[in-house]
Amino acid sequence: MRKQHPFDFEKWDKYLAEAENVSVDWVAGDHMTTYPNYDKRMVSLAQAFEWSDFYDQNFDRTLHQKEHDQLLEENVDLIARTSHDFRELRAVTSVVIHGEVRLEGLWAAMLEKGILRRLLQRLQSQTPDDFPGPNY
Repeated sequence: MRKQHPFDFEKWDKYLAEAENVSVDWVAGDHMTTYPNYDKRMVSLAQAFEWSDFYDQNFDRTLHQKEHDQLLEENVDLIARTSHDFRELRAVTSVVIHGEVRLEGLWAAMLEKGILRRLLQRLQSQTPDDFPGPNY
C-alpha cells in the first residue's frame, strides 16, 4: 500500500547517526535561562514526522492503552531496543517528537544517546505492510 504521507527513514537515519554522541549546544536566553540550540535538521525531522502517517495524534490514549502512563528515558530506550509492537513504537516516537514542547531538552537527550535513532529504526522494521490502512 502506498503511504499517503510518507516519512523518509533512510534520509533521517543518516542525520541521526551523525548526531549520536554529539552534545547539543545550550545557549543563554533571557532571565538567566538556557535552551537547546538544535540543528535545523532536527527541527525538519520533527516536522516531517509530525506530517507523516507515522505520527500518532492520539499518542496519550495509545500509551495509556499500552499501560505507559509514565515514560522514563530508560523505558523509552528499552522500547526502542526490544518492542515488536508497532502501535507502541508509533506512540512512543510521537511523544518524543512532541515532547520538546513540554520538556525542553528532550530531543537533546534522545539525539545524543541514539535513542531517537533506535526508535525510528525499530518503528520502520515493525511497520505492517498494510499501514496506513483503516486499522491504524
